[in-house]
Amino acid sequence: MNKWRTILQCLKPTNCCTTLLLSFIIAGVAEVVQSQPRGPSTPSQTVRERNRAMDEYDRTLNRMKNDAKAANERRRNLFPQINEDFQRIQVIHNEIVRMIQPDKNLNYDRLAELTDDMKRRTARLRENLCLPEPEKIEAKPAHAETIDESHMKKNIVALHDLVVDFVANPIFKNLGVVDAKMIDTVTVSLNNLIDVSDEIKREARILGKSAKK
Repeated sequence: MNKWRTILQCLKPTNCCTTLLLSFIIAGVAEVVQSQPRGPSTPSQTVRERNRAMDEYDRTLNRMKNDAKAANERRRNLFPQINEDFQRIQVIHNEIVRMIQPDKNLNYDRLAELTDDMKRRTARLRENLCLPEPEKIEAKPAHAETIDESHMKKNIVALHDLVVDFVANPIFKNLGVVDAKMIDTVTVSLNNLIDVSDEIKREARILGKSAKK
């Protein structure tokens, strides 16, 4: 048991799922040892139980390594598309932010088009990065009762803050090795970007129709 703990401590988990699996392995090995009969047992029975526990440990560890390797390999293969979406999100962000300058008027049709593209690319980026679903999905905020240009500009500022935090995530410096904190942060950022982009698109279409009347 001590030997297995030492082996596990030497491993460097790449995400929260790996950490959880390692905990299950330790617990499973401990359960096997503790479940062995308290009464007299032959040396061969003890050896078989220990060999069985070690075989199960090896199978789980190999499966875990293969899953992590496959996810990392997929990220590398999809890097051109990941990079394209990552760069395009920033270009869209820059154009949207320029709309709220004092000497500019909001172009609702263009704003709806840009946020629709941002939502689509953000969703594809989340899928290509093989990011896990959040453990707890919070309810989306209710739609604003009053929609006007002032409210729209506040949403654009919120979108700006989300993009700034998102592009600074270290996950984009190394798609092969990331830790649990990076994964959680970028997952939350992408989910929020999708929600805010969708809300701005919805409001832009409403205001755009009103402006044409």
